[in-house]
Amino acid sequence: MTDDYSDDKQKETEIKAAIERYEEMLRRNKRYFFDQELLVQIIEHYDLADEGDKAMEVVDYAIELYPFSSELLMKKAQLLTDLGKYDAALKLLDKAASLAPTDTNIRLLRSDVLMLQNKYQDAVDELKEGLPYVAEDADNYYMEIADIYFEWEHTQEAFEYLKKAIEINPNNEFALNRLWYLVDVTGNYEESIEFHKAFLAENPFSYTAWMNLSQAYCGVSLYEKALDCCEYALAINDGIDTAYRDAGEILILLKRFQEALEYLLKVQNLHIPDPYLYYNIGFCYEKLKDFNKAKGFYLRSTQINKNFAEGYLQLGELYAKTKEWQKSIPYYRSAVKINEDYLPYKAKLAKALLKAEQFGEAQRLFLELLTHQTKKKNWWIGLISACLHQNQMQEASDAVEMARNAMGNLPEWRWANALIQYMDNQPKAAELEMEIAYAEQSSSMKVLWEYLPEAKDDQALKILLKKIKSDKLD
Repeated sequence: MTDDYSDDKQKETEIKAAIERYEEMLRRNKRYFFDQELLVQIIEHYDLADEGDKAMEVVDYAIELYPFSSELLMKKAQLLTDLGKYDAALKLLDKAASLAPTDTNIRLLRSDVLMLQNKYQDAVDELKEGLPYVAEDADNYYMEIADIYFEWEHTQEAFEYLKKAIEINPNNEFALNRLWYLVDVTGNYEESIEFHKAFLAENPFSYTAWMNLSQAYCGVSLYEKALDCCEYALAINDGIDTAYRDAGEILILLKRFQEALEYLLKVQNLHIPDPYLYYNIGFCYEKLKDFNKAKGFYLRSTQINKNFAEGYLQLGELYAKTKEWQKSIPYYRSAVKINEDYLPYKAKLAKALLKAEQFGEAQRLFLELLTHQTKKKNWWIGLISACLHQNQMQEASDAVEMARNAMGNLPEWRWANALIQYMDNQPKAAELEMEIAYAEQSSSMKVLWEYLPEAKDDQALKILLKKIKSDKLD
């Protein structure tokens, strides 16, 4: 290690000296001779420093000194490509290829330029023509072809070339990971299952392949088989968090929350915790009715990431479960603030405000929601309820009419009208409306308690409803 450090320092010193010598040459308006490798290092120095003009000057000077260097022609082609001068870059690469026809790096750069021109077929053909010259790293070369097909949205061809890369080099973890990403994007789970089963028959100790197979089984909802694959992966390497995490998430899907916890809690010791991990642990505790621990882990998820809306939402949901509506509101507000355009979060907040008797804000929020989606029955019910609680009979009546126009003549709107008439001291009209509503759908009567929960204690209303039920039976 000491020798490597010394070599690096020596090389760094040489490059620095070469740069200083080159700049001295420019100041003195002279022509110095440089070794080609040092010129390449000077070019890369200026390029990395975002001094493209200087890099181009050096490469032009270098080509004057070494006119038959394919490496220098490639360097200039790369600089031209960065400037968007694709045709000029391709001409230089043609010249480089005439000097070194078997150099696959020239083909790789040429295919990159062609891709930037959206000439995907030409880019693929370029690399395929170079296949006979690929000696080492053939697996990586096949991956390059797969990348072009993926960018071209020819996903099946991309899949095939990634498989070829893996068949050439079963230890190419990068290719295995890339294959899973492609499967995840395309949903090609069945073919992935068949490939990985065959691959694992020959390479049973591939941790990544077992994980790929697990995820493919999840894609077709075969969770027990997916869990088995995680167990095989853990038998190979129990020091990586991925299998523990995936096993925990699979067990959540299987509703085996205690077992899921055992896996997820282990991840804390293997990996820097992230909000999703703490969220999933909290979710398990919630399902196991340990609400205090659930709250603790949901809070941790939001402490790690202040913009983790799911954590805030679930804290709101926990308090809503125990009808602690006032406590739920700040967490719902936080979730809404993070995702202002996500209507389900606003709907949760509107409901909590209604339950917490903050009727004015609830009314405004339900109205806002209904400007985006008019086919949400519960939102109309919430709006009407907020109006009724504020004795805004005209607004409630208008809301009923808007709901009817948006969703048709549902029994819920008739019950709302009946309740408005009843609260507006029109008992006869209310009774008639209730009779019609009950005749249309007797089970819809329960919506009365959604509009006005306290109406359950109204003795006169109870008597009226009992009479309507009795008349219906007669």
